[in-house]
Amino acid sequence: MGVVGAVFWKEFRGFINSPLAYIFLILFLLYLGATFFFGGLVAGGFTGIQVKEASLEAFFASLPYAFVIIVPALAMKLWPDELKLGTVELLMSYPVKPRHVVVGKFLAGLALIATALACTLVTPFTVASYGRLDWGPVQGSYLASLLLGGAFLSVGLFAGALCREQVTAFILTLLICGALVLVGKTEYLMTTAEGFSVWANRIAFNTRFESMAKGVIDLRDVIYFTTFIVAFLTLNTTVLEARKAK
Repeated sequence: MGVVGAVFWKEFRGFINSPLAYIFLILFLLYLGATFFFGGLVAGGFTGIQVKEASLEAFFASLPYAFVIIVPALAMKLWPDELKLGTVELLMSYPVKPRHVVVGKFLAGLALIATALACTLVTPFTVASYGRLDWGPVQGSYLASLLLGGAFLSVGLFAGALCREQVTAFILTLLICGALVLVGKTEYLMTTAEGFSVWANRIAFNTRFESMAKGVIDLRDVIYFTTFIVAFLTLNTTVLEARKAK
């Protein structure tokens, strides 16, 4: 199975055997369902929501904000518990490479995020029954959602490796991810200098997420998210290597 597979299975099994995973899934689904439902009421009632155009725009528009809260809560247990109990020192004493442990934990968290997204697939099929649904934007939105969740998770892993307390790791991850989403909001960009707004728009998560959610998969957006994930996983590995060197 290898180190990555062993760590992945250990962490994923830990998720499914603890209430955290189910709380994560329930809150995630309730939030998306509630925002989509009430968004539909504003548009004219759920039975009439996008009947002619059958759109999931309101559903996916709320997803980055759900991830800002939910993913940090998911990630905060991946490292702080081991740091607090001292098991990370035991783990680092084995002949394993820190990057393999980091990747294994990341894949376990990403698998749970993918499971949560899979649970929402009933929504597009339900909406499609009310009208003609353009599946291009739906597919782009799911890809963007997985990449966004992975980016948030990588930040959470890095923050967790720095902090021994779960609450501290949660707050740090929340602040970083929240800033990367809100910095691209039109309301914010309108209040900033033109040069800064251009820069902020380029690094903002929601800008790239919304672009992919339109069904236009720009390779630059995929590369941006992938590079971001690799960068923070590398930072996580560097922190662990520094701990191992002590």
